[in-house]
Amino acid sequence: MRSRLFLCGVAIAVAAMVPASAGAGTLTPSSKGLVAGTATVTSCGTLTGVVTNFTLSGTTITAVLLTSVPTTCNGGRVNVTITNAGTSLGSGGPVVVASGAATVPISPAVAIGSVTHVRLAIAGP
Repeated sequence: MRSRLFLCGVAIAVAAMVPASAGAGTLTPSSKGLVAGTATVTSCGTLTGVVTNFTLSGTTITAVLLTSVPTTCNGGRVNVTITNAGTSLGSGGPVVVASGAATVPISPAVAIGSVTHVRLAIAGP
């Protein structure tokens, strides 16, 4: 009786493995152009002097106005995120920096009393 149970268990295990291995055999790897490598990244300038102001609708922020952006960043694309203690409340971009300034619409609009930080990143030019 034990040998029949054992053989029955082995048969079930083999039957369960066959469809799984058959399905795995139909997968074919393909390349989508992912490669390894290095690239030099240079800064367009220091962002510590960037001045941030808000466009308000009542007590809600609808856009972030950036001024005093280094002119070497002109043509770069800026993204802005408004946060409260590390939690994203709203974001916007990318918007092109021109003449050392940019206006970035924020979505969703954010209550001004909730803001603790404005984070920005410029890519390019």
